[in-house]
Amino acid sequence: MRLVFRPIRRAGEELRAVTRQPMSRHMETYVEMHSFGFPDRPTPEDLPVSVRIAAAAKEIHDRAAILSPVLRRLENLGWDVHIEGDQVVASTPLDPEAGWDVLRHQGIVDQILGLAERTSDLPAARLAVGGGEPVDPYFTEPAEDPGEPTTSSISR
Repeated sequence: MRLVFRPIRRAGEELRAVTRQPMSRHMETYVEMHSFGFPDRPTPEDLPVSVRIAAAAKEIHDRAAILSPVLRRLENLGWDVHIEGDQVVASTPLDPEAGWDVLRHQGIVDQILGLAERTSDLPAARLAVGGGEPVDPYFTEPAEDPGEPTTSSISR
């Protein structure tokens, strides 16, 4: 199985992507906050370069902040993670179905689906629905539910 990520796109793509419609509410707010110093409130079409660069830097930072721990988890699972040109490639000898099962079990499917390039071995539609639970060695199954408390089981 092979996953491909592009943590940083070409500069022109990054600068255009921050104003691509529909803009997320998060990015609209960010752009508005950084546009206060201008006499005419800029629109996404005429954003000053300084605001575009600040917004692109924010997007790159957010993407890297999500991708970095995901890649660390893949490395810890024994995946080969390396750089090929401007892409980061993570691979494992597992077939895609088994690989996605592992990722779902580790609880990182949603992060990966949000970041992986289309050239990745994406899951079959039935595998993309739902997520796995993260493995927590300290978690124990709760005891059986004793049902509704009775007055005799309530201590004062």
